[in-house]
Amino acid sequence: MKKIIVIAIMMALLVTLVTGCSATSSSESSEIYIASANPMTGDSAQFGDMKVKAIELALEEVNKNGGIDGKQVKLLVGDDTGNPKEAPNVAQKFSSDKKVLAVIGHWNSSCTLAARGIYESAGIPVITDSVNKAITDGTTPHIFRISLTDTTQAQHLAKYAYEVMGKRKAAILFTANDFGTGLKEDFTATFTELGGEIVATETYFEGQSKDFSPQLTKIKSKNPDLIFIPGYYVETALIAQQAQSSGIDVPMLGTDGISSEELVKLGGDAVEGIKFAGFFHPEVEYPGTKEFVEAFRVKYNKEPDTYAALAYDSAKLLLEAMSQGGATREGIKKYLDNVKDFPGVAGPIAFEGNDVTRGIIILTVKDGKIVPADIQP
Repeated sequence: MKKIIVIAIMMALLVTLVTGCSATSSSESSEIYIASANPMTGDSAQFGDMKVKAIELALEEVNKNGGIDGKQVKLLVGDDTGNPKEAPNVAQKFSSDKKVLAVIGHWNSSCTLAARGIYESAGIPVITDSVNKAITDGTTPHIFRISLTDTTQAQHLAKYAYEVMGKRKAAILFTANDFGTGLKEDFTATFTELGGEIVATETYFEGQSKDFSPQLTKIKSKNPDLIFIPGYYVETALIAQQAQSSGIDVPMLGTDGISSEELVKLGGDAVEGIKFAGFFHPEVEYPGTKEFVEAFRVKYNKEPDTYAALAYDSAKLLLEAMSQGGATREGIKKYLDNVKDFPGVAGPIAFEGNDVTRGIIILTVKDGKIVPADIQP
């Protein structure tokens, strides 16, 4: 009798195991996965949120039309918190998961630098909008950048400051990380080569610095005609407000790191007139731009920012790569290596040395709204 009971239990377990394996296999065969590795919490969470929204919009569009080869495309979201110590954990999780075919992220340069080796070892393609030039130094051929390097952006901004804005004496107040340091150094090199002078250089720490009066006092004493702020929207808004309170009436120039409506919400009239780099604006139209903006507005009741547009284009690139080259890590990598003039909503996309080829837009805050500056590079 005991033997019969044992055999019955074993048979039941076997049926359960077979059923479970069958269900898992069916699930895997009917779905394709990509991942987003971005700051979903912390001071840069606004950018991660916008990116995920845009990626989900792109996936929703393709899935409504049958997906890729009849398979629905799903998104896994990882939160690196904007911390380079957390980014490798996210990278390891996605890289070791065989069903994840590609990753969009990380947003912070320091996070991408900390995680890129893990992705490379796993042979998983990554499209990032981080700007530090070391990310695509040739040692990690699976990492593709959809935004300009910090060097290229800084050169554009320095020329704009000197040649268009007519500035000659700049002060720099930068965030003490890879992003801010790289932009500070490259802006300095180009601005001084053109004939300008850097009269003050001060720093701060993202997510920690709240009182900028010591730095602003030193900057004010040097009488600059421009303050260049390589950093993010939270601190830039505070700097603008505190500069206004201190009687500093000097034009400010920022980077793509402040290209967010949150800058205006936090800074109010103190950020009116600030200029900064961007790679996208709804008024600068390419094929598909108008449709993307309208779909984003309808779905989320807000305006897409630069990083939403870049994330949407990144997702579209990956979807096309899977459609053309197969839903494998190797097929996606091969497609990205050879893509030319892909019609992105932020402009046509091609990669040279794993870096995108594109220009910048100069944006400004006018009457409480982010708009293209009257004079472009």
